[in-house]
Amino acid sequence: MFKNIKKTDCFIVTVLLFIVSILGYYYVNTLARAKLWVKSYPIRAELSVRQVSCSDNSPSWLSDILRYQTRHNNAPANQIAYIEPNGTAYHCENGYSGKYPILSDATTAQTRYRYASVTKLWTADMILSLIKDGELSLDTKLSDVITEIDEPKDTRVNDITIGQLLLHRAGFDRYSVFGQDMFGIGKDICPNHITELNNIELGFTPDTKTSYSNLGYCLLGEVVSRIYNKPYTKVIAENYNFADTSLRFIPNHAMSDEVTYNYVETGLTGHTDIYTAFDYEGLASAAGLSGNAINLAQQVQAMSLKPPPNIMTDSSKVACDLTQIAECYGYAMVPYQPNEQSATIYYRDGNLLGLSSLVAVSDSGGVVALLSNGTSNEGVKGSSKVKMMIYQHVIDPQ
Repeated sequence: MFKNIKKTDCFIVTVLLFIVSILGYYYVNTLARAKLWVKSYPIRAELSVRQVSCSDNSPSWLSDILRYQTRHNNAPANQIAYIEPNGTAYHCENGYSGKYPILSDATTAQTRYRYASVTKLWTADMILSLIKDGELSLDTKLSDVITEIDEPKDTRVNDITIGQLLLHRAGFDRYSVFGQDMFGIGKDICPNHITELNNIELGFTPDTKTSYSNLGYCLLGEVVSRIYNKPYTKVIAENYNFADTSLRFIPNHAMSDEVTYNYVETGLTGHTDIYTAFDYEGLASAAGLSGNAINLAQQVQAMSLKPPPNIMTDSSKVACDLTQIAECYGYAMVPYQPNEQSATIYYRDGNLLGLSSLVAVSDSGGVVALLSNGTSNEGVKGSSKVKMMIYQHVIDPQ
């Protein structure tokens, strides 16, 4: 019987068995499948850069930045919005809102993205408004508003002020067990167990150095809630007219109009579900907002035009080098000025698993908002490259 089998038949059977074995391997091995998906990114990126749409007369650099984000920063779907100082607005989008290029719907101006730490702008702006209204001052003690702070073991907690929380100088070290409790590191302090502030030890004496802190901004959100006697989310939604925008606070699941994020867990441990990876109640005032790039740019421009102190106000307490794009925090944003003769631009960016956000405001009033469903492999270095590109175009848009 076997004498009648042709060599071509043997070859076909061998190939089919090989294909089935490969498919079977990747079907049962989720880690290998995830790594293969990551390796396919250059192909997905090229498909995404071919899907670009812009509003009429948009500057070409908007689409250039989207292409750069896609090819170099692991973000196959992006939105960018630019509002000129005179109020003229432009926007561009690229890629697909779903996981699979071509098979998914194209990204549009209405596609929803998570804002991550750019959310802090609303918290800072709300606090600064309360200061201008006389409800608070930069020197108001946190313990005067959050009265559960009564007998802290570390007495320095009594000295924490509103201004220090805004400037990330309140003593919370992000690398300590108390620095980022809402991200699953250390104790759950804010907003669910505020009394634990009586039991912590600060990482450093308040106002002696700067250390980025999500916990600090969660506490600022709690201050807003206490003064208004309403949940923080309700206060922000009402004061910033969310009903007329795409802005919404994020739940622990994907929203129906939300982009799919380019995150794949390729290690043996880590987060497999980005929507349940964080305590989103704790994130509300630090990284809990979502929306599109157009509404982000509009809201931030409105904040920047308010009387000082506003989101572009610096503090003399923070002595740092403005010629470097670094963690040189003002009351809400990070200023950058290449030299004393140059214009200044103010940045606020954010990252969560599989996504990044960035907003920039020039001292002349221009605003750029960039939302991406991926993060750069180069981390801060990759983000700084994009910030420099934005600086060059916003300051000299010709």
